[in-house]
Amino acid sequence: VAFIFADSQREWNVSQWRSLTVSDALNRAGWRGVCRHFSGFTSYLDDGILDAIMPCDLIIFSRNALIPQSHDAIKYYQGLGKPVVIDLDDGYFSLPWSNPARRFWNELSFKTYDGEEEGGALRMLERALRLSNGLIAPNRLLLKLYEPLCKNTYYLQNYAEPAWWLDLPERNNGKIVIGWGGSLSHYDSWVGSGILGAVEYLDLHYPNVWWKICGGDDKIFNLLPTHRKIRQPGVPPSEWPKIVRSFDIGVAPLSGLYDQYRSWIKGIEYALAGVPWVGTEGETYGDLAEWGMLGPEKTEFWKEALETIIQEVETFQEEAEKRREQARQAFLIDNQMEVFADVYGRILSDFQDNVTELPGVIYLEQSQDT
Repeated sequence: VAFIFADSQREWNVSQWRSLTVSDALNRAGWRGVCRHFSGFTSYLDDGILDAIMPCDLIIFSRNALIPQSHDAIKYYQGLGKPVVIDLDDGYFSLPWSNPARRFWNELSFKTYDGEEEGGALRMLERALRLSNGLIAPNRLLLKLYEPLCKNTYYLQNYAEPAWWLDLPERNNGKIVIGWGGSLSHYDSWVGSGILGAVEYLDLHYPNVWWKICGGDDKIFNLLPTHRKIRQPGVPPSEWPKIVRSFDIGVAPLSGLYDQYRSWIKGIEYALAGVPWVGTEGETYGDLAEWGMLGPEKTEFWKEALETIIQEVETFQEEAEKRREQARQAFLIDNQMEVFADVYGRILSDFQDNVTELPGVIYLEQSQDT
């Protein structure tokens, strides 16, 4: 499988979960996985790119198929008998105004061979989805959102890199630390979920409770109505599990439709780290109901759930610790390779082995009279 990833080193996140972690797991399982940045993928006549991709049976293009050259590359490899599917993990059609990426996906114009294409990156993504052999996503609602644009859709969740979740340190906080980490795209999650009212309530009633907020922007940290909060600097992805392990309690607030297009990453991270957690109910964490306390976007829910855990925090932590081995079996990628084999097998089975159009070539149908 060839994974065409999109992240730069500065914003490295999605490409780890959807490309590199999966590729490494395939290689450990005795299959073949290769990763190439999409900027190189568009040089589809380059011998180095061809040598890497042509031995693969399947090409998975992560999200940034947004320029005409990437569309040409998709058609080129399809013409050589390679199915190309798009991998998305975000509901770009539903980005809220608070999300910094909204302008990029909805407003900026893109250059095409015919001139300028208005409507943002979404218009170019739509072209790629229509060209592709299907869509992979870690969320069922997300698949339904894009279904009108795709030939086929395939549900495939995120699973964690095994080595990162071994030998995690013991916590030693001396207080109760409620933790969370994420990007500014979660701003509405904190404002609309009801959790801020619970922060204020706990600040008044539990002086031993502190909050640890991790991310590259201060806006969510500044939202919290308490002075008992810790700003956790960013760390490399491989070090992140140690930060999660330092939480006494984890939270996963969500708000609105856009957040229900996310994947379950925060929930499985808490389970793997042995951290009891509270999250918003819905599609995103629905499959993890047995692992955390889930409820509505209401302050009363957050107050009651967090207070319940705080009052018996050692009991909840012991229970979460007992289930870490079960979590490893369920959420580490090496233990889920049959799932990947099934999905990739269905993609290959659905792919019709016909030569599609190559870029720059005009095809004529033979008349029945000749």
